[in-house]
Amino acid sequence: MTRDQMIEGIMRAAGISKANVARFYDGLVELARKQLVANKEFVLPGLGVLRVRTRAARVARNPRTGEKVNVPRKKVVRFREYKDLRELLNPGLVVKETETEPEPPPEEGRAEDSESTTLVLE
Repeated sequence: MTRDQMIEGIMRAAGISKANVARFYDGLVELARKQLVANKEFVLPGLGVLRVRTRAARVARNPRTGEKVNVPRKKVVRFREYKDLRELLNPGLVVKETETEPEPPPEEGRAEDSESTTLVLE
């Protein structure tokens, strides 16, 4: 979705002029940038959180030549969706809540129940 498509969609859904929606969108983008630089986080209520993370330096490989390349440490922005949005996108998935005590390991010689699979989303 492009910027103009987003502005057009908001304009139709909210019944606001295109110029006002464009000013709002530009203000939201500027606010997000400032918050990410200052606080390393920007909350989008009802959707999720944008957070600044630091990727560690690493050694990569150039796929064409096979030569090793040093990739420096850098900051990236990651989006973490809220549970409601995650469930909307993945209907029918069972989300296991975080437990205070870990489950004991299965007894030896006992097969795991293959019908009760739980997906843990982080």
